[in-house]
This record gives sequence, structure tokens and C-alpha cells, in this order.
Amino acid sequence: MVIPLRRAYEAKEYIYEIAVVDFFNARHAIGDEQPHSHSWKVEVKIRRPRYLGEQVLISIEETRQILRRLFQRYEDRFLNDIPPFTFQAPSPENLVAYLFEQLDKEFRGTDASLYSVTIWESPMNYVTFAVKE
Repeated sequence: MVIPLRRAYEAKEYIYEIAVVDFFNARHAIGDEQPHSHSWKVEVKIRRPRYLGEQVLISIEETRQILRRLFQRYEDRFLNDIPPFTFQAPSPENLVAYLFEQLDKEFRGTDASLYSVTIWESPMNYVTFAVKE
């Protein structure tokens, strides 16, 4: 059965996705390793339904300000001294999951939803925490 092009188009749902990249500098140590620094690059992806005729999606600048407020807590600090990393290792996996939880609270009650957070501890290594589709 062939579905007419117009009907196939109408059945689709569309969303916007924006991504904001920022960074913070912080030290950490896992297990017996020596404390060391990273410039943690963080990419946040937010999704929201598309509404016809709208001009503005989500303010990229507002999203960046949310990130900067969150990162202030960690900037130039030793992550192992900051809860929840006083009782769980500040590994990239734990750090990205915690950042996701904190950022997710910022979008509750809005049309936008946090889709994923990716964190790089180096230019070659990253971890992503995302909503399961």
C-alpha cells in the first residue's frame, strides 16, 4: 500500500533539539591515583515540540547561564570535596549522571526536556548520559 506524501507528512511529529557546549576546570582523583586537573567540556542537548508559527525555541543564552550557575560550584575546586563526590567517586560516569539530574530539574514544568549530557575529560574521551528512547 502506498501512502500519499501529504498523509505521511502529517503523521510525523517534529521536535527541535538545541545543544549548548561549555566547560569548567576542576581536579579529581579516583581510587589511589594522584589528584589531577581537567578542563571538563560539557554538551547539553534539550528537546522541545515544534509549534507552528513560533519564533523562539529556547534561549541558548539562558541555557548557558543555567550551566554557568551549576558549574560555579565546581570551578577550580577538588571534586572529591564536594557532595555527592565525598561518598562516590567523581568519575566521568558519576559526574555526568549527577549533572544530568541537576540540569533536569531546571526544565521541569516547561515544554523543554533535557535529552542528554555529554562530558569530556580530554579531547579524546567522553561519556554521555541520555534519556532512553
